[in-house]
Amino acid sequence: MTNWLPIWLIWGLIAAFCYASNAITNKVVTSEKYLGIGVLAASLLMLIGICLTFLAYFLGTQANLTPSIKIGGIILAILFTAYLLYAVIIGLNVNPLPLTIGLGLLQGIFWGVGMIATFLAWQTGVDAARLVPIYNTNTLIAVAIGLILLHEVPVATERIKVIAGAILVVIGGILVAG
Repeated sequence: MTNWLPIWLIWGLIAAFCYASNAITNKVVTSEKYLGIGVLAASLLMLIGICLTFLAYFLGTQANLTPSIKIGGIILAILFTAYLLYAVIIGLNVNPLPLTIGLGLLQGIFWGVGMIATFLAWQTGVDAARLVPIYNTNTLIAVAIGLILLHEVPVATERIKVIAGAILVVIGGILVAG
C-alpha cells in the first residue's frame, strides 16, 4: 500500500485504462473507417496479443524457472505467433502492414494487461463492490479517447448526455473507492 492510494486502486485504474484502450483499439482495427479487418482476423490477432501478454507475465514473474524453460517458452511463443500470423495474413487475406498487425496484437495486449491488473487488485482482498466500479471507469476513459483521438464529437444535442453520463461514471467510481 502506498501512502496516498491503496494498491488495489492503482491496479484498478491501470485496468480501467487498459480496457478503455482495448475498446478504442478494437474500433480502429475493425471499423471500415480505419483498418476494416474482419472479425475473425481481429479476434485471432487479439488472441495472439493476449497469449503473448500472459506468457510474458508468467515468464517474467517466475524466478524459479530455469533459463532453458524460459527460452523454450519464448521459442514456443514465437512459433505460435508465427503460425497464427500466417493464418491471419494468408488464410484470412489480411493486409500484412506492420500497423495492421501491430494494432491487432495491441488489442490483446491491452486486454491482457487489464486482466492481470484486475487479478493483482483482487489478490489484495478488495471487495468487488469497490473494485468493479473503478475498473469500469474504462467507459469514461474510452469516451474521452474517442472524443479526443478519434474526433467522435456527438452532435450538440447528444454532447451533454455523453459528458453527463461519463461524469456520473467517475462520480460513482470515486464514491465507492473512498
